[in-house]
Amino acid sequence: MSGTLRVALLDTETTGLYPGRDRLLEIAVLLLEVEGHSGRVLDVLDRYEGLQDPGRPIPWEAMAVHGITDAMVRGHCIDAVRVHHLLACADLLVAHNSGFDKGFVAQVVPEATEMTWACSCRGIPWRSLFPQVPNAKLQDLAEAFHLPKGTAHRAMGDVETTLNLLCLPHPGQDTTLLGHLVAKKLRRT
Repeated sequence: MSGTLRVALLDTETTGLYPGRDRLLEIAVLLLEVEGHSGRVLDVLDRYEGLQDPGRPIPWEAMAVHGITDAMVRGHCIDAVRVHHLLACADLLVAHNSGFDKGFVAQVVPEATEMTWACSCRGIPWRSLFPQVPNAKLQDLAEAFHLPKGTAHRAMGDVETTLNLLCLPHPGQDTTLLGHLVAKKLRRT
């Protein structure tokens, strides 16, 4: 793939596991300009992170994971217009567990379900490429590669960790792991 493209890395934090009954609490989006043939990040074009009051108490089980409290979100609302703009500018949306994030992003940007998504957790054959990694969990991967980690289970922290992982070279190829996802999902020449 030649030229450049735009990739939006994103992550969400929520009140639970099910977008049909649980609510989005936090979203982070990093819009990148990426070299098409290699997946090398050329520039960070924009970034957004925001909190949202779910309108009900955050379950303690969810709070124990991400540390987001009722007080932190009280009165906050995610800027859906801004998030929509960032996602609509992207050729590809990437999340470390896109199957999870997609349904929650749709709570603020319903059109997101029709956009092109890639999963950095399941879309990269971590264990076959890197036999030393214990699993495909974001923090465990960052630890295995001795990469800087953002704050775990906070949206922008997880986006930053995902970016560090996706900038790793793909073994045996002249591309990054992000380039692998781009080629797999967009298949342009």
